[in-house]
Amino acid sequence: MGAAGCAPLDEARAQVHELKARGVDGIKVILDAGAGFILFQRLDLSVLNSISAAAKSENLPLMVHTGDARDVADAVSSGARGIEHGSMSSRIPDEVFLRMKAAGMVYDPTLAVVEAFRAYADGSIAPLERSLVQQVLPAGLLEKARASLSTPTAQTIRAAYGGYPFSLDVAGKNLAAAYRNGVTLIAGTDSGNPLMIHGPGVHRELQLWVAAGVPPSAALQAATLNAARALGADSRIGSIQQGREANLLLVDGNPLEDISATERISIVLFKGERINRQGLFDQK
Repeated sequence: MGAAGCAPLDEARAQVHELKARGVDGIKVILDAGAGFILFQRLDLSVLNSISAAAKSENLPLMVHTGDARDVADAVSSGARGIEHGSMSSRIPDEVFLRMKAAGMVYDPTLAVVEAFRAYADGSIAPLERSLVQQVLPAGLLEKARASLSTPTAQTIRAAYGGYPFSLDVAGKNLAAAYRNGVTLIAGTDSGNPLMIHGPGVHRELQLWVAAGVPPSAALQAATLNAARALGADSRIGSIQQGREANLLLVDGNPLEDISATERISIVLFKGERINRQGLFDQK
């Protein structure tokens, strides 16, 4: 490879080193090339591998945004620390999950955003109509969201989403396969996308995991201890034990028997202090 051909690799490595100097805790790259009407240039694998090598040299975990099974397999081969989104359109082979387990990788399927994308494409705001979501929505946002579905901008976005092969069933089966093959799972939501609200999204995520066949205990651990470990914060948060921050939700019901109980929040404790939950929702 000539000097010109090395330029993208050098640039990729330089950006990783620069980000480390700025104090970042990790690196995320997008390998996904899109599908349907949403297409963009897929990251060259030589660049991905250079980023991965630079991240390792700086002791920075590398997370890879993927869209299909090929992306996941290539991300595993790159030596990434974890997978964001997995595959929403094609089944990931068990062999790939076994490689992930052997490498100690983490898998974050973000099922809730798959559900939200499909709803948005279909002209539905159902994800915003859930009880916990409506408790935290700013006043009037639900009505604005419903009215916005018919705007030219929203129709363009909905058409693009409609052409993408999002499948909650496929994504759920990939999650179940990851669990079955012993991959470490972490729970995220990709909130900030249409119909995805920060906070309530993770509660819906856990419900979708259980519906896909993951035991409630494993889903809860993915959202707490596993997630804290992936962030390098498990010495502070993620478990209930001496020396950890007392960040707790007390709920009505047993989420090990009914995962939806996590939405029935009675008390919020932050670092041992009881929070006035209603006060969090007061809008001045």
